[in-house]
Order: sequence, then C-alpha cells, then structure tokens
Amino acid sequence: MAQSSAGTMATEGLLSLADINFFLVNKLVVLVVVLLFFATVSILRRSQGREIPPAAGAALKLSLLGMVLLYFEASLSGYPNYRAILASIQGVIVLICLAKLVIYLVVDVVLSLRRRGEVPMLLRDAIRLVVYLAAAIASLRLVFQVDLSAVLTTTTVLTAAVAFAMQNTLANVFYGFTVQIDPQMARGNWIALPEKNLFGQIDNVGFRYITLRTLDNNLVLVPNTMVVQSVVTTHGNIQEAAQERAALTMTVGLPYEMPPEEARQLLLGVLLEEPLVLDEPQPSVKLLNMNDSSIVYQLKLWLNDPQQRNLALDAIQTKAWYAVNRSGWSFPFPHRQLLTVPPRTSFPPPREAVLDGLRHSHLFEVLNDAELEFLAERARLQVFAPGETTVRQGEPGASLYFVLQGEMSVEVDGHEVAQLDKGRMFGEMSLLTGAPRSATVRARGEARLAEVLKKDLACLLAENERLLEKLSQALERHEVGIKAHQANRAERAETAPSTAADYLRRVRLFFFGGP
Repeated sequence: MAQSSAGTMATEGLLSLADINFFLVNKLVVLVVVLLFFATVSILRRSQGREIPPAAGAALKLSLLGMVLLYFEASLSGYPNYRAILASIQGVIVLICLAKLVIYLVVDVVLSLRRRGEVPMLLRDAIRLVVYLAAAIASLRLVFQVDLSAVLTTTTVLTAAVAFAMQNTLANVFYGFTVQIDPQMARGNWIALPEKNLFGQIDNVGFRYITLRTLDNNLVLVPNTMVVQSVVTTHGNIQEAAQERAALTMTVGLPYEMPPEEARQLLLGVLLEEPLVLDEPQPSVKLLNMNDSSIVYQLKLWLNDPQQRNLALDAIQTKAWYAVNRSGWSFPFPHRQLLTVPPRTSFPPPREAVLDGLRHSHLFEVLNDAELEFLAERARLQVFAPGETTVRQGEPGASLYFVLQGEMSVEVDGHEVAQLDKGRMFGEMSLLTGAPRSATVRARGEARLAEVLKKDLACLLAENERLLEKLSQALERHEVGIKAHQANRAERAETAPSTAADYLRRVRLFFFGGP
C-alpha cells in the first residue's frame, strides 16, 4: 500500500511538472513571436526613414521583460510562493504583448491596407478597447483564477449607476460611431454648422467629439451630440470632382432702377473674371428676391479648394463693388432720414488729370486748348480692382484710356509684354479707327483710368474736318514711333507702316461711314 501511494504521488508530481513546462514553453513562444515581429517592423521602418511606432517600442520592452521574468520563474523551482507571483506577473505581460500584436495586425496592417490610408482614431480606439478588454477578461480567468460570473453579478448595480452618471459621455461615444460610419463626415471633408457659426475641415473623429480645423488654423472640438443634433452643411473636399462638390453661394443687392439682365451680365462677368472660380461647373447669377430697398441676386460658384472660401468671397465682393460703381450704379441701402447735402462721389472727376495727359500726348498735340478742354470735360473716370481686365485682345473697341493712377499690365497672346504707369495711354487705334484691341490690359493694383469715347471726339471732327488730316498725320508719326521702339527691342515688324492717307481714309470711314 505504501509503495502504491508513493507511486501515485510521483505520477502527480510528474504531471504537474509537465504542465508547468508546457505553459512555460507557450509563454516563451508568444514572447519570441512578439519580439521578432516588432523587431522586424522597427528595422523595416527605420530603413525606410520612417518613425518607429510607439506600440512597437513598448511591445519590445515588454517582451524582453517577460523573458527575464520567465527565466526567473523557471529558476525558482524550490520557491513555489515566489514562483507563483512571478508566474502571475509574467502571464499578464504575455497577454498584454499578445494584445499589442493583435491590435497592430488588425489596425496597422489589415485595416490600413483595406482603407488605403490612416485608420480613423475612433475605429482604432474601439479596436484597442475590445482587445484590451478581452485580454483583461482572459487574465482574470486564466492567470488569477477568478470566477467571472460572480464578478458580473456583483458589479451589475455599480455598472448601472456609472452608466446613468455618464449618460452624456456614453451618448457622445454612441454618436461618435454614428458620425464615423457616415461618409460625408470623413476626415478631410469641409463642413459648416450654421447655428454655431462654424466652418472648418474635419481633422479627427473621436469618442467624445470631432475636431474641426477652421480657416484661422484653430482646432475646435465639437461634441458628437451637437454634430448629430444640429443642421450640418457639407462642402466636400479637394479630392472630390467639382461636379460632386458643394457650391458656394452669396447674395448681392442692386437698385431697382438697374435692369435685371444688365445686373446678371455684370455680376456674371465678375465671376468669370475671378481665377479662384471654376469654369466647370459654370457659375450662375439668379434673381433671388425683391426686398424693400434692393433686388437681391444670388451668385452660385464652385471653388477648386473649399479652403479658399474666404479669399473668393473677398475677391468677388471687391470686384463687384468696382464693377457696379464703374457702370454708373450704386448699392442701395435703407434711408431713415432725408439727405440735405449732395451725395459724395466715390472718386473725384478726372478733368485736370485728363487735360494734362492730353496736352502731353503727341497724338493730340494737333488739338487747341478749347478742343482739349472739350474732351477733358467729357472723359469718364473708370476705376478697376486688382486683376480686373480693362480691354481684351481681339474685342472691338471705340475708346482710349489714360492711366491716372496705378499700373496696368499689357498682355499679347497670354504673355506680358509691357507695363503702363501714370500718364501712359492705350487704345488710341481703337478710338480713331475702330480697330480691334491689339492686347489685353489688366490692372496690377487698384487703377484709375480716364476713358475718352468716340462720340465725344466725333463732335469735334464734325465741327472741324481739318482735324481729320491732323489726326491722320499724328497716327502716322505714332506708328513710326512704335516701329522704332520695336526695332530697338529687336522685334521684327510683319507689315509695312500705313501712310497718313491710309489713316485718313480709315478715320473718315469709322466716324462718318464714307471716304
């Protein structure tokens, strides 16, 4: 009997030792796999010049610590109490290392490849939470031998109390998942919350809030409940096609006296002139409403980048102001009292400046003082915003411009060939012969120009036909000067210069319709 009992005890001891060795080998395998995997990841990322992920560094340190503890656990066979403590600590470390490996494989490998980019923070955090929760449950059951049914029973009331106290936070978390699965709320999209006067690009979607980067480069944290329960306007992102992107709309109020068709063409010209506005889809101008003081027009346009929203609004409204005033109209506003003083013009009349320009122009040196005064009195002041086009190459014209203030850029076939500053003029051939504009002229900054019209010069020619011959001779001298300037710049003239007789015929035909 004694021999039988001793044999049984020896067998149980051998089984216990075998089980212990089996568990030690399994732990060692897990630690080695984690160590080799994250070491390989670190080496590859370092060779590519990329940063080593923090999870890789932490996993390497934990796996090394686990191996050290595993060595001591195997060495302390004669101290069962210490060995049990080390086994528990080492088991928790193994589970943490295994959890980090699973998280990295799922998030940084599988999901990154499937989503072709960075995994959203909310999804990343949710996977971490689930994996670490599973590791915690496994550690309680396998390492500490805790009965989970008893734990769940005892913590039911506590869980309900915590959930009630954290209902707002939990609502944010739930709404975070709702926002996350909505493609319109993806990272990089531009959204607006009109109720909160917010406009920005989605930088991140988290458990509690989404992060918006505004046009001022500020980060605004908006709770998920606010996003779900508010009206949100989406403006797309720069990767979307223009046809799928949200349009930018703005309103402009113009006077009732201005014909709607003229207003539409004027505002549409402003939109087509602005380089920030896309040509496709085509911008549009529609009459939106008839208010007490003005007719309101809606301007709809598309931008290449929603981030240019404020720049586009500034440029369009600035150019609209100049265009409306230049056309002889003004922006209406409600009047609360009678005005007893004459209205003040935005810009002073250009009479003196135009008169001085005419006197110093070799083209108009044939005119006497009275004739110069006549033209200067009738010259119109035209003010252009930076970047606006005054005349366009190939378009018909019947006026001449003097530069009173600012600088103008002269372009031929899309290439800048000259710059005109104060005192210079352009468009003389169009004024005298009706020839199409030979170049496109744009304002480099705010430019003030004086425009001399054909009808005003026609009044002088009707009273004094001898001016025809004088102006024809002046045009001949003017063309000779241009040819000489081109020769100095090594530019080759392609046509023979016209004579005074040729110009006389063209001027007479343009003004009087006959030879």
